[in-house]
Amino acid sequence: MITGFNSDVKYRGLVYHVQTEDKGSDNPLIETLIYRGGEILASRRLPYKELVEGDAEEAEAAISRLMEDQHNAMILEVKHGGFAPPEEERGGEDLSLDEIVLSFLAARAAK
Repeated sequence: MITGFNSDVKYRGLVYHVQTEDKGSDNPLIETLIYRGGEILASRRLPYKELVEGDAEEAEAAISRLMEDQHNAMILEVKHGGFAPPEEERGGEDLSLDEIVLSFLAARAAK
């Protein structure tokens, strides 16, 4: 079993936790989970049974690369807003300065 990866990723004021682990040779599977506030938002599983049947040293290197690639791909999905809640669910503290200014100006114009 290969040591996994854990990363906290911020997107628009929200923190997402990305966790990737190897389930081991008895269950040859790489699993990545994305959490926000303790809730699992997404999972991705990649079986690698065929790698276990080859050379152990080569298999470990290949599994490590697959884990890192899958972990980084999921981080990119978070950074590109793939798991962000709809705008109306975000609180005011998550707004950018531009969004706050536009909201203020719109409210002022409505008066």
